[in-house]
Amino acid sequence: MLDEFSELAGMIGTFYDAVIEPDLWQKALDDMRRHFGFHLGALSVIALPSGTGVVQVTTNIPDGYLAGMSAYNDDVIQLWGGLARMAEFPLEEPVLQSTVTGPEIWNGNRFYEEWVRPLGLVDQVGILLARDRTMVGNLGLGRHESAPPLTERDMDGLRLLAPHLRRAVTISRILEGTAAAAATFEAALDATRSAVVLLTQDMTILHANAAARTMLSNGDPISSVRGKLALPRELVPNRLQAAVQAAARAEQELGRRGIGIAAKSRDGTALAIQVMPLENRSLRGGLDRRAVVAVFIGDVAAPLEMPADAMRLLYELTPAEQRVFELVVGGEKTADIARTLGVAPSTVRSHLLKVFEKTGRHTRGDLVKLSREITLPG
Repeated sequence: MLDEFSELAGMIGTFYDAVIEPDLWQKALDDMRRHFGFHLGALSVIALPSGTGVVQVTTNIPDGYLAGMSAYNDDVIQLWGGLARMAEFPLEEPVLQSTVTGPEIWNGNRFYEEWVRPLGLVDQVGILLARDRTMVGNLGLGRHESAPPLTERDMDGLRLLAPHLRRAVTISRILEGTAAAAATFEAALDATRSAVVLLTQDMTILHANAAARTMLSNGDPISSVRGKLALPRELVPNRLQAAVQAAARAEQELGRRGIGIAAKSRDGTALAIQVMPLENRSLRGGLDRRAVVAVFIGDVAAPLEMPADAMRLLYELTPAEQRVFELVVGGEKTADIARTLGVAPSTVRSHLLKVFEKTGRHTRGDLVKLSREITLPG
């Protein structure tokens, strides 16, 4: 068990290393494929509206099959139940294709007949990493007929990795290729248009790029209090500090903390803060080794939706837990939620138990009542 945890922690570290050294994305994907016993994999993150690739890597896909993949886009969408069905999948949640569609959809599908079946694949796992106005991203992993069935332990391992992978590709999108071009990571931060601050464990500011310095001089939306970073209009107080401290303890502890921390500027503009751990990075150049995190401050990718987003922010729900909450409050039963999300009913029950635990509620009726009462701090 300890060896497996060490392997997962190593993969998490490689995700963050790949933000700084983009050539490492290939290793990151291949490490995941091998650890979970998948036959092949593909990671695709596309910036919007430009359509340029932020991260595009594959592993163990034969050249002949790789060259023709783009011709099957519509067929791939059909295999996953169509665009409307795919839009229901929560971010970060590993979805097993066989729980979404079956042979009645697969048989006769051009991608399945010409690509999936000839490669000996019997199932696929998809993880949605981004779906907003700034980018779309997903991870796909194919299971070979010679491999044993995926276990719930495998799926839990993927769930552990998913928020870290999502954070890494989100920050890669913010950097917009500057990491690959810059001689040092600090130079890459200075080249990006987004505001970035490097912090010690106690929130002391070590470095701020030009955009961040402007914000600090205005005291909006971030400020410096005796040399320490403050976020005056953080919607849920102390989330940023908690994320920094978690990253300082161990990057795998960061989990979902530090993804999309919500705040506002003085004029009410909504902001999202991303926290990336730095302490274990092999950084190019002479970046101050006291830096434990890089904090990225930017506009939100999508407007907040109440009450679901309030639940997410106040109770630190995962995207899957948030979606289960939404559907439970909407009156859906466990079996219907499982079909909607493309997961097993047991997974829905596990997510619901987590929602009860995090909110201190005990029944579905309690959650309905909470949804009517919940508000975000002003």
